Amino acid sequence: MDIKVSVDVSEAMAGLADLQKRQIPFAMAKTLTGCAKAGQAKVQENLGGKFTLRNNFTRQGIRIKPAEKDSDHIEADVHTDTANRSTGAPDYLIAQEEGGEKVPHAGRQYLAIPTKYLRQLAPGIIPAELRPRNLLGAVGGRFTDIKRKTGQIALRNQKVVQGFVFFLQEMPDGRKAIMGRYWTDRDAYPFYLLVPEGHIKPRLDMQKDVEEAVRAAFPELWDETWKQIMLRGLKIKA
Repeated sequence: MDIKVSVDVSEAMAGLADLQKRQIPFAMAKTLTGCAKAGQAKVQENLGGKFTLRNNFTRQGIRIKPAEKDSDHIEADVHTDTANRSTGAPDYLIAQEEGGEKVPHAGRQYLAIPTKYLRQLAPGIIPAELRPRNLLGAVGGRFTDIKRKTGQIALRNQKVVQGFVFFLQEMPDGRKAIMGRYWTDRDAYPFYLLVPEGHIKPRLDMQKDVEEAVRAAFPELWDETWKQIMLRGLKIKA
């Protein structure tokens, strides 16, 4: 997903002499690249307030393409790249910006949607032991396990994590869920709902963040670029 912002530079260029105008491709490319970096930084800064980040992968997925002074159309862009090449999972930030439907990938049948019961047990980042992949290690709600004494692989119908017993169950409305109950209790509650697809509401606001950062950064970056050009002396192209 590429984010591009148009900047009106006519006023900034109006006062340039003919000699200076020969430096415009360089000045424009340098300034636009700086603007893209400003947009990138703002998007990365705001991620933590919009999403629960397990690691730095999402921040690193906000990237830029520098402008090239020798291009016929000088432009820089801020883009996302969070696709997983090993599993084939698409760039998940596109849907976070535009909204859309989320479907399972890599051969999976369901999406696991955390419920309030899971959030009560893990209010922040969900630890690995409570993630669906760990709670459901095999199809049909059976779990692979290794016997400590013999080393043989066995199948278990349930899994105990942090004192909770987890198992797969179909709910009265027909949906499947990863259920959990504390080992001394009789009542179980859904910790994950398993659904074939889900709707994602747009909340990244990347276009807005980049536009604000670019418009704020351009005047200062443009002036600073010309200061650097003047300090080292104008170079006239043959």
